[in-house]
Amino acid sequence: MPYRFFDHTGDIGVDLWAQNAEGLYTAAADALAETITDPQRIEPRARVTASLGASGPDLLLADWVSELVYRFDAFQWLTRHATVTLSRSGERWILHASMDGETRDPVRHPLKVLVKAVTYHELRVEQMPDGWRGRMVLDV
Repeated sequence: MPYRFFDHTGDIGVDLWAQNAEGLYTAAADALAETITDPQRIEPRARVTASLGASGPDLLLADWVSELVYRFDAFQWLTRHATVTLSRSGERWILHASMDGETRDPVRHPLKVLVKAVTYHELRVEQMPDGWRGRMVLDV
């Protein structure tokens, strides 16, 4: 598992790591799914896509997870697996993703925690010699 939850007063903190930047954003989607429900019970019944851009990799992480939170709030969408590609246009970071998953079934997907938002507190994404590291805090 390329993420680890850590204690954070009133919120849920998540440390992320991956060999490449795309893997870091995929890990963030996986961590959010596990925060909301049991991800093993989410079936890949449909596919949706998203495209986002931001001025830095940390802001892109916040926008990405915010997009996933929005899709859950608005459509009860749960992501089982996300395939992420990243590119850069000058200083702008661009994310394209396809997300396999399904609409929440209250019987099969009992809620663990409702996530309100991603905060900017402790938000970071860094390229390290051994891969990529990130941190996010989920407001619950």
